[in-house]
Amino acid sequence: MNVELVYNILDIFATMQDAVKQMESAYSDGRTEMFNMLATDLQDGLNAVKHIAEQNVPVGSTIRLADQCVCALESLKDIRKLVTDNPEKVSWKLEYELGSILEIGAQQLYYWGIVDGHPEEKEKFEEFLADSDMFRILKIPAQEREYACDLSIVVTGYNHLDVTKLCVASILDNLPEGIIYELILQNHGSHDGTKEYFESIQRARTINVTVNGAVPGIVLKACRGKYLLHISNDVVIGKHAIDNLYRCAATHPDYGFIVPSTPNVSNLQTVPVNYGTAEQFAAFAEKNNVYDEKSHEQRVRLCNPLDIVPIDIYLKAYFELYEDMFFNKKVMASFPDDKRSLWMRRNGYKNILAKDAYCHHFGSVTLKRDLGKEEEQTRLYAAGRKAFYDKFHVDPWGTGFCFDPDLFSQWKIDRKDNACVLGINCGLGSNSLKVKEILRE
Repeated sequence: MNVELVYNILDIFATMQDAVKQMESAYSDGRTEMFNMLATDLQDGLNAVKHIAEQNVPVGSTIRLADQCVCALESLKDIRKLVTDNPEKVSWKLEYELGSILEIGAQQLYYWGIVDGHPEEKEKFEEFLADSDMFRILKIPAQEREYACDLSIVVTGYNHLDVTKLCVASILDNLPEGIIYELILQNHGSHDGTKEYFESIQRARTINVTVNGAVPGIVLKACRGKYLLHISNDVVIGKHAIDNLYRCAATHPDYGFIVPSTPNVSNLQTVPVNYGTAEQFAAFAEKNNVYDEKSHEQRVRLCNPLDIVPIDIYLKAYFELYEDMFFNKKVMASFPDDKRSLWMRRNGYKNILAKDAYCHHFGSVTLKRDLGKEEEQTRLYAAGRKAFYDKFHVDPWGTGFCFDPDLFSQWKIDRKDNACVLGINCGLGSNSLKVKEILRE
């Protein structure tokens, strides 16, 4: 696409975003005729942009404008149906689903259509990003920021409805008492009934993305809690796990990135346990999940089938890492946990493994069932590892990225008062940090 056409479409997207806000105002005021007129105009505009994209964007391009129009059109169709079927959901869907699709579509088009290949435009793009609704809270002084609730709980689902149902049921059975929470269920292009299942959960708000991967980061704008708990759909929550994770985050302002212990995860993040049934898992979790600060182990990096992060820190990290998370062709979607972990450490926050919040993790259900391309994964990891080093000057799989279990199975560390730990050639420092944590525990 030529740059002039990109700028013209960006102007159209800005008009569309204004139209969504006008629709929300008209709906709230009961101006049905105005609402329907705006919806029809928006539908026509989206179809026109989709047609332009199909005519001007080559197949395989990183510009996914047509897919984003498909997502917006489906969202608009659902919203118009909700006016009759479930009117109390309309305003939320307008702002946090349809509005977010358009906002992210504009961001993606701006980057791939203008910034990509023209680094001199990057500063203007960052200003554009900072002015978006997604990151608006970062412009408000920290002491003046207000939150609609204490905790935003987000579940992301992509097919595998059987596992997703176990995940959501475990959340509903273990919702924390004494705090205000919101439950957000986001469906990414599922075709197995996940969308309909999410819509059936009465206590939840839902976000639907029709084309998987077309609207990255859509949930960022929707989370209105002071803390964000993000849960993959292949996780079953243990009793008291959410309570302990929330307490861990709320009482330690220097904890930036917190995950529970689970099975089927790399980075040696599980605890010694062997169970074969759901009942045995539930019994172990109830016994294990007693809040204990000595069970909060600081780590160099974390892998996160689920995690809790203060929303301010989460947004700041993603704003600064946005290009590397969502745009850089070489590192996009590779080593995301390492990027976040490194950002936390470089910004003065701790990565914490909360071993008193055990949950069950089935283990990359989507990747194992849907991808199954080991050679392709190996190639992507190699390219991502090099790009990570080129960007951050750190090898994510270099010395000290994780502690050596053989060292600690053979080395008996005795408690010493006022012990000091000296690391020699410790790289990222996991072995030295593990010594410190063993002494502390």
